[in-house]
Amino acid sequence: MVAYQHIYLRDYYIKGVPNSTTRSFRVDTELSKVLDEESERMGVSVNALVNMILKRYSEFTRFLSKIDLVVVNRELLKSLFDSYPNEDIYGLGVTAGEMIPRDTILFWKKTLSFETVLEYIEKIICRYGFLGTYDETTQNEKRIIVIRHRLGKKGSQFLHGYLKSTLKNTLDLDSTFELTESSVKLQITI
Repeated sequence: MVAYQHIYLRDYYIKGVPNSTTRSFRVDTELSKVLDEESERMGVSVNALVNMILKRYSEFTRFLSKIDLVVVNRELLKSLFDSYPNEDIYGLGVTAGEMIPRDTILFWKKTLSFETVLEYIEKIICRYGFLGTYDETTQNEKRIIVIRHRLGKKGSQFLHGYLKSTLKNTLDLDSTFELTESSVKLQITI
């Protein structure tokens, strides 16, 4: 076993001021080797890598079985979308968006708010669900969110229905969308 001293666990608050605590862990030698190799490959310190792993666990992994999420290969998901007729894929997204997000957000965050719904989209769908890359900005009293993905045209249609339904059924918000084969852009007036 290898002991790692001074592993800093950081919590980033809204103002961006880190708060950390010092912890000491004993780590199996094989695991230590994996951490060293992966941190080298990623170009980050072992400390930073461990923080990323612990953050993912605290924000997502510990809830997986409780919110009925499973890991699915992206190509399998894309092929399932592609097997649906064009006229049905948007409706599939709408139907899924009517129930799944509300229940998931309430279990995960215990409250439905503009911020928790956006956090669901960013973290559950994109960052940890790996369905796309999330980007967000505010312009002219509109929140603009762009999700780039590799799910194809039907993936965009599904995400359109899912996100539109999510916003309507959780916050009663209307939104406008622009789609490409590899991205979904949504705008919400705030």
